[in-house]
Formats: sequence, C-alpha cells, structure tokens
Amino acid sequence: MVETRETRSVHAALPTARPPVRRLAAPLVALLTAFALLVGAPGVAQAAYPTLGNGSSGPDVTAVQFLLTHHGQATTADGQYGSGTQAAVSAFQQENGLAVDGAAGPQTIGALVVTVREGDSGPAVQALQTLLIARGATLTSDGDFGPATAAAVRSFQSSNGLAVDGVAGPQTWNAAFGSGSSQPPGTSYDSLSDAQKAHARTIIGVGKGAGVPEQGWVVALATAMQESTLINVDYGDRDSLGLFQQRPSQGWGTEAQVSDPVLASQAFYGVAAHTPNPGLLDISGWQSMSVTQAAQAVQRSAYPDAYAQWEGLARDIVANEAGAPSIP
Repeated sequence: MVETRETRSVHAALPTARPPVRRLAAPLVALLTAFALLVGAPGVAQAAYPTLGNGSSGPDVTAVQFLLTHHGQATTADGQYGSGTQAAVSAFQQENGLAVDGAAGPQTIGALVVTVREGDSGPAVQALQTLLIARGATLTSDGDFGPATAAAVRSFQSSNGLAVDGVAGPQTWNAAFGSGSSQPPGTSYDSLSDAQKAHARTIIGVGKGAGVPEQGWVVALATAMQESTLINVDYGDRDSLGLFQQRPSQGWGTEAQVSDPVLASQAFYGVAAHTPNPGLLDISGWQSMSVTQAAQAVQRSAYPDAYAQWEGLARDIVANEAGAPSIP
C-alpha cells in the first residue's frame, strides 16, 4: 500500500451469556473439517491450513480478513496481518471457544471457512476468489459467486485431485490455503505461479526500458511481492490497487492506470507520464540504500521494514528473468 496504513480498531462486542451449544459450534466444525480431510479423496495429499500471525502478508491473510468480516469481525482486507487483524482473530477465537492467541492457525482458519456455492455472495466469496486469483485463476474479487467463479473452482478442484462439483467446501478451502502454505510465495523463483512470473518480467522489462540498473529491479520486485505478492489485485487498503498497491486518491493515477502492470511499474520507477508522484529514480541516493529503505522511500508504508524479507526472492527472480525483453 502506498501511504500510511492506519491501525484498524475492531469492536468485538462479546455477549455476557451464550448457550453452551453455540460456544462448541466452531471447535466442532474444525474437528469435523479435520476428519473430512483425513477421509477425503484417496491418494490426494492434503496440506494443512497455514499459521498466520502478526507480520504475515499476502492473499492468505486477505482471505482470513474477508472471512473474519463474514463472521461479524469487520476487518480491512489489505493483506497485512497487523494489530487490527490480530484483535479481530482474538475476538473470533474467544467468541467461538477457541484458544485465544491472536494467530490464525489451522483450528482458527478451519472454523472461519464456510461452504460457498454458485448464487452466494459476500465477503466469504471474496475470500475464496482472492485465493483462486493467487493460485492463477482469472477472476474479479467482487464477492459474487457466479458462473466464472464456479468454473474457476471446478478447474482448481480438477488440478488438485479433488471431487469436481464447483462447490467450495472444507477440502477445497484447505487446498486453496494449503497450496500457498506448503511452499509460500517467496521461497524461491520456482515457487511462483506463471502469472507471478509474467508480472515479474513486466517489472524487469519496464526497468530495462527506463534504463534502471539491476538493483532497481530488485527493489521493485521486493516491493511488489510485499504489496501484492506479484498478483495484479483489484482490491486493497482503502483505494489501493494493483501490483504496487498505488492509490488513485494519492495521485498515482486512475484506477485503470494503477491496475495496468506496465503503467504501475513506470510509476514506481518514477518514469510515468500519468503521475507526478516521485518514484525510485527521484529518490536521491537510492542506490546506496538497502532494498527496504529504497522501497520505503517510494511507498511510505506503515510497515517500512517488511520489504527486506523479499530481497532474496527478488534477486532469484532477476537471476532467472534477466533476459526479459525491454518495455519502452
């Protein structure tokens, strides 16, 4: 996200009394989900739900945030696991009789997921769409489970050895989360999807076309990994959009411009005609800065040190995609 993220306060109004059956509902759902996964389709290796906590980022976090909102814990779906998300998770855990630690682990995520199918709408559908987009589906995260989302679910189920019915139940949710947790984006170049690699080539190509040295490509790639995990997302904190989570309201361009990978990359480098905002090349001494310092000088994020975690992957991407064609 460009510009400072504000900490979101979460109002968790806990009832003074709650029937025992209600308090056991979520743990029971989590237990039944685990059992269903154990006896699921033969020969299919099921990954466990990830464990997400303060400092985590990416589409898995965004999906959890949408699911929290579905369950009444209004949370900004910005893909950043900060204090607001932690408070919402703690409130959900307390309300549903789970161990309260503020971390979204397998039990908590298992209690958060709900079965959704064609005709459904709302934040739970947006959570599913977010995960499908991150796994390579071409969708809009609009919260409407229409024919396109049903087709994406069936395709995902087929490619992951699941029963193909177009309904997102526990096994589909588990695979969607799990496929991102067994080898998280950021482990290596080979862990990236084709869509992520294509966006990386665009960022490098734009840098080449603008005469940006290789270190600048690394800064841009690390930034895009932190902001969007190299997915051209159509959502974010407030009006943030695209690979670099640039905000139209802050002068980075129109929604269409910040959502265009080429134009967004040009804006980040500081060579775009559509925005006067300073980019990387406008930052005095950026080449002598660390990757995270240079990224923060452009982004001005509430998480200034977060970009450092992606430097290794960014350099791995450059080593594999240095031959990407120049984009003028």
